[in-house]
Formats: sequence, C-alpha cells, structure tokens
Amino acid sequence: MGADRSGGRLGDGWDQAVGRWILEADRKMTASDLAARIADRFGGSPRQARQRIRRLVEAGRLTYIYQYGQSYVDLGLQRPTAITPGIVFCPPACVPPPDTRALSIIIEPGAAFGDGRHPTTRLAVQGLETLRGHETSTGSRFARGIDIGTGSGILAIVAARLGVARVDAVDIDPCARSEARRNIDHNCLGRRVTLRQEALESLATRYDLIMANLRLPTLCALGPWIESHAQPHAVLLFSGFRADEQAALLRAFPAPRCRIRWSRTQAAWGAVVLQRG
Repeated sequence: MGADRSGGRLGDGWDQAVGRWILEADRKMTASDLAARIADRFGGSPRQARQRIRRLVEAGRLTYIYQYGQSYVDLGLQRPTAITPGIVFCPPACVPPPDTRALSIIIEPGAAFGDGRHPTTRLAVQGLETLRGHETSTGSRFARGIDIGTGSGILAIVAARLGVARVDAVDIDPCARSEARRNIDHNCLGRRVTLRQEALESLATRYDLIMANLRLPTLCALGPWIESHAQPHAVLLFSGFRADEQAALLRAFPAPRCRIRWSRTQAAWGAVVLQRG
C-alpha cells in the first residue's frame, strides 16, 4: 500500500477522522488547528497536513467559513456528509453512500438557516436520532410533530424519516418556506410534512414531539404555548442556545414537569431533549 501525495498511507482513514473531529469539536477549528491535529495523529510535516486539508476543500468535503475576520474550516456539503453515524446529508445531485444502515437526507444548500454546517443544527439532528424507535405513552410511534422556525426544513424532514407520522414545519419567512418546500420535495415527504405560515397561537393541534432550534429568549417564551399544545408525555427537542444558557432554559421547563433525556454541547452551543411527565 503506497503513500498518498500529502504524506499519509492510503486507507488510513484520515479523511473520515477529520470530519469527525470537526463534528465533535467544542469550538470552531482554524486550518492551523486542524493541520496540527492531522500531523500529530497521522504524521508528516505541517506542510503535508495543509495539503491534506486543501485536498478535502477541493473535493467539496470541507469548506472555509469567515467570521469576524477569522477563517475556520467546516464541513462542506457538496458531497454526502455524515451528520451522525446513522444520518447522512446529501446535495440533490449526489448519489447517496452505499451504507444502507444510514438515512440519506437530501438537502439543497441555500440561504435559509439549517444546512447542517452550524453546530446547533447538527446537535438537533443528533438529539432526534436518540428518539429512533421511541414509543409514545400510547405504545405507538410519534403521531404528530412540529418544527418551530423550520428554516430549510431539516428537522421536520429528519423527524419524518425517523418515523414521525405527520410533521408541521412552521416558518413566517417566505424565503425559508420556499427552500423548505424544495427540500421536502427532494425527500418525497410532501404528504407527511406540512409547511405552515400561521401564527402558533392559531394552531389547535396537540403534539407529542415539539422541536425548536431558536435562541434562548424565544425558547423560553414558548413555555405557555407548549403547555397548551403538548401531549401529556410529549418530547421536547431544543437547540440554538449557548451551552452556558442551558440552566436558564431548564428553569423555563423545570422538573418534575420536564426531565432531561439527553443533552450535548458543541462549539459552545447546546441542545437538549426533554420528556414531559
């Protein structure tokens, strides 16, 4: 087995490791951060490590993002990208990976929030995956879910693919709804995911899965609406808050009325799955 042009051994799995490091990092990684870790883990010079990063950028597996004058390396979405071990995001033109154990979700990159690059989206998807096979208090799968502020529609789509019978995807932004519609159609979920633009207060449905990837003040303000629209043992999935804000969020949804089923942080962001009791 020969060496590749950037100094690694073919088949050493370095490209999969790079993607995993970025997904699991507690903060955004610069190219220098990533190059140092590649060199430390797989050997070779810093120059060879930077060449490896360049190859993944050219292949569309990584991309550069710029915030406040600093550049970072993040996952690209021009090829299938594993958001969790069991869920892969694919752009429309790509052939899904052959691993039939993973769910392939087709997502069209666009302007609406939620293309899979932001840690809050990844965390929310990870939280959803923990509900795979979950049964409600009636012994059946989730009958009705809602994604509040759906953006590109990712959470509604993933929830439907994981078995939620019907999902309402709510957003007041017409541009976001347009992108969500395309993604829903790409995944052939038009009969199970319903786009809505109504105010939450106008919805009469009671839900056993409520999802929201929103900032902390908005999440806390949802408390009264959730109280009147959630089934007695509903599951609540929240993301979009900073990791150090979780205590404030839990004060808005306190025990014993809500108990934590799962929580995780990444790059200073947090997500939590709560079970109403």
